Amino acid sequence: MKKEISRKFCVAPMMGYTTPYARKLYRILSNNSFLFSEMIATKSLIYSKSRENIIDNDFNNPVALQVGGSEIEDLRKASKIAIDYNYDEINLNVGCPSKAVQKGSFGACLMRDKILVRNCMEALQNDKIEASLKCRLGLGKELNYEFFEEFIDEISKTGIKFIYVHARNAILSGISPQGNRTIPPLSYDFVKKIKNKFPNITFILNGGIKNLDEAESLLKEFDGVMLGRLIKNNPFILKEVDKKIFKEKNKLIDESIINNYFEYIKPKLGLESIFRLLSPLLSIFFSVPHSKTYRSKINDYMKDQKINLIEDLLIKFVSEKNLS
Repeated sequence: MKKEISRKFCVAPMMGYTTPYARKLYRILSNNSFLFSEMIATKSLIYSKSRENIIDNDFNNPVALQVGGSEIEDLRKASKIAIDYNYDEINLNVGCPSKAVQKGSFGACLMRDKILVRNCMEALQNDKIEASLKCRLGLGKELNYEFFEEFIDEISKTGIKFIYVHARNAILSGISPQGNRTIPPLSYDFVKKIKNKFPNITFILNGGIKNLDEAESLLKEFDGVMLGRLIKNNPFILKEVDKKIFKEKNKLIDESIINNYFEYIKPKLGLESIFRLLSPLLSIFFSVPHSKTYRSKINDYMKDQKINLIEDLLIKFVSEKNLS
C-alpha cells in the first residue's frame, strides 16, 4: 500500500554524498524533508557484495531510492529491492550527464529515447512502491519546449505521478557534470508550462535555488522544490525546513543532535571508513569562515580514529558558530 507523502521539500540525490549516513543526519535534523539516496547503478544494486552499505535504510523515511539503468529486467529487480529495504519510492535518473553514466547507457542520454524511458518506468511500477522520474528539460545547448513536452507526454502514459525536473538542459559533451549544474540556462517557465499541461502529475522543481527563502517563495507557484548543494554545504539548514516550509516548531541545534548522529555511526567504525561516516558533517568546515583550526584538528583525529574527540569538537564548533 502506497503512503500519502509530502514532497514539498526534497533533498536531491548527490553522488558520493547522500549516503545512508548523510540521510540519517538529515532525518535527525528534519522530520518532514523527503530524502533521496545517491544514484545507484542497477547492476551494483543487484550484484554488489557491499550493497548493504550503499542502500541501507535505517527508518529514514520518507525516502526514495534513485537508480540508474535501462535494462528492463534489472529495473524490475531494483524495484523489488527498494521494497525489501522499505523505501517509499524508486526514482529513475534521466538527468545525470557524466561520461561514465553515458557509457552505461543511462542518465540524461536516455532522453533521446522517450519510448525506452517509458518502458523503463513501466518496469519499475507496482502497487507497493511509487515509481518516479528525475529528468532535465532536454539535451544540448538550445532549449526546446516542444521536445520537453513530447518527452513528458510519452512518460505520462505510464500513469506516473511524480516527476522531478532539473530545470536546465543537459550538455553531454564539452563540459563537466559540475558545469552542467550551472552553465546551461535555467527555465522555470518550462516547468510552469508543463505543470499546467499535465495537472495530474506533481512536478518538483530542481536547480538554481540558492536559499530557503527562495524555496519558500517558489512553493507558491510549484508543487515542490528540491535542493542539493545548499544542504551538502551546511546540513544544519535542514533544521529550519520544518519551521519555514512545514510550519512546525523550531528545532534547536544542541548536543543531542550531534550525540544522536554519533551514536548511529560509532558501531560502524571499523566496518566503514571514518571519512565516509563523517563526510555528511565535514563540509560545514568549508562553508563557515575561520574554521581552519577545526579542520586541522579533525584531520588529525581522523587519522588516529579518535571519534570521541571529533564528537566533542563538533559540538563546540556548532555551538560557537550557531549554524543555520
